[in-house]
Amino acid sequence: MAVEIVMPRLGWTMEEGTLVEWIKHDGDLVAPGDILFTVESDKALNEVEAFDAGIFRIPPDSDVVGKLVPVGTLLAYIVQPGEEPPFASGATSSQPAASTSAPAEPVPLVSAPVSAPATNGDHANGLPAISPRAKRVAGELGVEWTALQGSGRTGRIVERDVRAAAQNRPAAARVSPVARRAAGELGVDVDALAAQLPGQRITREAVERAAAQPSPAPTTADETRAPIPRLRQVIAERMAASSHTTAPVTLTTEVDATELVKVRASLKAAGQTDARPVPTYNDLLAKLVAETLAAHPQLNARLDGDSIVTSRAVHMGLAVDTDRGLFVPVIREAQAKTIRQIAAESAALIAQVRDGSIRLEALSGGTFTITNLGPYEIDAFTPIINLPQCAILGVGRIVAKQVVLDAEAERVAIRHMMFLSLTFDHRLVDGAPAARFLQQIKRYIEQPYLWLVN
Repeated sequence: MAVEIVMPRLGWTMEEGTLVEWIKHDGDLVAPGDILFTVESDKALNEVEAFDAGIFRIPPDSDVVGKLVPVGTLLAYIVQPGEEPPFASGATSSQPAASTSAPAEPVPLVSAPVSAPATNGDHANGLPAISPRAKRVAGELGVEWTALQGSGRTGRIVERDVRAAAQNRPAAARVSPVARRAAGELGVDVDALAAQLPGQRITREAVERAAAQPSPAPTTADETRAPIPRLRQVIAERMAASSHTTAPVTLTTEVDATELVKVRASLKAAGQTDARPVPTYNDLLAKLVAETLAAHPQLNARLDGDSIVTSRAVHMGLAVDTDRGLFVPVIREAQAKTIRQIAAESAALIAQVRDGSIRLEALSGGTFTITNLGPYEIDAFTPIINLPQCAILGVGRIVAKQVVLDAEAERVAIRHMMFLSLTFDHRLVDGAPAARFLQQIKRYIEQPYLWLVN
């Protein structure tokens, strides 16, 4: 009996995904665990594997590559030798395989190492290794990727390489001859359209969309207009949901980080003779906050319907800014790891975020988040809770200041000071417990030996 392959639900909020690339092709033999295709969800590129053995069959009228496809939509089949696929008898492949009112079960993902060669097999054919996402973007932008020099690990071509090549290409080369003819027929200024879509190849479809759109509102010479990217839409929706559904309260305190600065300096000096990653301030904060959450578990909680779910394990999210938007990779079981282990794991996760190889499972399941705007010379701010978590800690820059140590003796000193901003959901925790939590974080920063010996 034919096994239906559908667009999987790769997260409870996922409603649709982009089928980036077929890894297996029509007629290929597959075994359980083989990667069938790659799907791009809100933030991550995911590999979807087979559960069954047989022959992979894709309907001949399938046209889903590069398109947003609703969860549950029928994509392909796995059949047994000698068995005809359902589409051979006239069945359609464009409708969901089951009622979309019932959510599809998530399909397990295969986590390939970051340093692994490209999964699309091009390297084996003598072509440069390229990530599935980069290959899709190259097709969209009309970039000849086989001549590019990859900047990813092991020389792999990643998305930023493709976009850089498209950006540096002359504008005239980004407009296909067919698109130019269509623009003349439809009265579209193709050069202006190319300027509005920097880095993208202008096709006939783009010209026809531009012709069908109403004239945009007039803009001045110093304005540009561009559609909102899908990732930016997702971030906007989640931030709005956080503000509308939580009861956020922010507490701010100033901390003497002088001793923490000394610890970091010592680790940095030791790193001259140690090949392991040097722990950053974020790594140190991740460890000490995880220790604090163990003593204040009400801040390591989430609201689930009518229940407050408190996690014994601390899965620490670290906000990472990229050209594509904000990502929050998660360090699992942070409370049980050493600083060196956290440093190595966070360095690997940040590299994956920035080269586009991060997996969905590495971006989900966090119980608490740290966001640090100190590198951007920000002192204090109001962080927004990362739903469904209870709280988020905002970290400001470390600044040397003259501080009063003893008012009566009129004794002052130069100390390294920083602001911490804790936003918490008042529905789950009250102000006093949240204040005590922040107070202990302050104590741990000012006296690192209290948690370094744990």
